[in-house]
Amino acid sequence: MKPTVTIFSNQKGGVGKTTLCRELGVYVASQGLSVLLVDADPQGNLSRSLLTEPPESIGGLFDALEASIISIKEISEYLSILAGDFRLSALEKSLVGEIDAFGRLRELFDTPPFRKYDHIFVDTPPSLGVLTGNALAAGDHILIPMRPALYSMQGTNDLMKTIAKVKKTINPHLNLLGVVINGFDSVPVIVREIREEISESFGDKVFETMLSLTIKLEEAIAEKKGVIHMKKLDKSRAREEVQRIGAELLARLGGVIPEVSQ
Repeated sequence: MKPTVTIFSNQKGGVGKTTLCRELGVYVASQGLSVLLVDADPQGNLSRSLLTEPPESIGGLFDALEASIISIKEISEYLSILAGDFRLSALEKSLVGEIDAFGRLRELFDTPPFRKYDHIFVDTPPSLGVLTGNALAAGDHILIPMRPALYSMQGTNDLMKTIAKVKKTINPHLNLLGVVINGFDSVPVIVREIREEISESFGDKVFETMLSLTIKLEEAIAEKKGVIHMKKLDKSRAREEVQRIGAELLARLGGVIPEVSQ
């Protein structure tokens, strides 16, 4: 079985890419689908948001790519993580100029330990370097989180150019799954205007549900849980939005479409 590989990417930092990857990974796993989160960002924020131990202490993506040592950490019955840490920065530098620089992650995902998963979600660095290139070369789909903020389109345009180059040269099957607007606040007029600009640029690629600006997601990270598993947030807007975005994600991937309570 070959898992579906979805890349969460935006070269602009602070767009909620890691949070979205984490929350959607937790959500899809809650639907009984096996999910592997892969932290390809040297900052390791995805790993630290779910693990109690330092990411570098359990191996992870660096060891997998550098020494073919696979150390996948199980988070729950259907959710696991291949951790990332600061050592990935040195690995990225060492890959520059190598003939197979952009094929390492694709080769890794083709090995037996990764075939048991239904989905692999890859969190990438806020840059268009070798690590992000590896992820795009290995992906079936790319999901772009965007903040409705000034200059948000500028960085995304650069990403779209990179996607076009990847499709032309090393991964013709890479598909833009969609754009998720994250950190939305309906009060400022400028935010609503930027939202309209994003919608005009990407059309039906924009997910119907937006993730609102809220501290609830930070509370979930602090407790190393997904927001959907926070009992005190049962009736929260954050929980409902994650569920709706997750359901739309599965629909776009052609998977099981769960019903989301009103």
